[in-house]
Amino acid sequence: MSLFSPFPVLHTPRLVLRKLVDNDKEAVFKIRSNSVVNKFIDRKIPSDISDVEDFIKLIDELVLKNEGIYWIIENNNEVIGSIGLRHFNDNLSYAEIGYELHPDAHGKGFMSEALKEVLQFGFSSLNLNEIEAYTHKHNKGSINLLKRFNFKLRPNKKDNDFENNVIFGLLKNEQ
Repeated sequence: MSLFSPFPVLHTPRLVLRKLVDNDKEAVFKIRSNSVVNKFIDRKIPSDISDVEDFIKLIDELVLKNEGIYWIIENNNEVIGSIGLRHFNDNLSYAEIGYELHPDAHGKGFMSEALKEVLQFGFSSLNLNEIEAYTHKHNKGSINLLKRFNFKLRPNKKDNDFENNVIFGLLKNEQ
């Protein structure tokens, strides 16, 4: 049984957070292939639309298996980014959050709006106890965003896959 069926569509005053669909592939390609977006992310950058089609299939599978949830962030019917929860632990008390936003949408408070809604969903609807974020140690925008939401640096935790990442965590009772 899927935790995310029907898919939870989230709304904020300016945004709709919804399921990734095939029609999003051009917009997702523009975001995931953008050099500014990828400055602090160590991942394979899509070289063409077929890479994004594979990514969409991967996300569909992740959601179907209850291994994560991934929302497209829309403002005025335009895809501007994404945000998601994944790497749930066995008892669904923990998840990691990840997000990205096209540079044209930076500095407008969109990610704060989306993050607030997804944290609410994670702690209330999914009853998570802790949400962590892995971010590059030089990604000041992401670090400042996390600090605004009371995420605390976890100095004793290391990301074994990416040595330049730092880990921030937020407990349900620290929001």
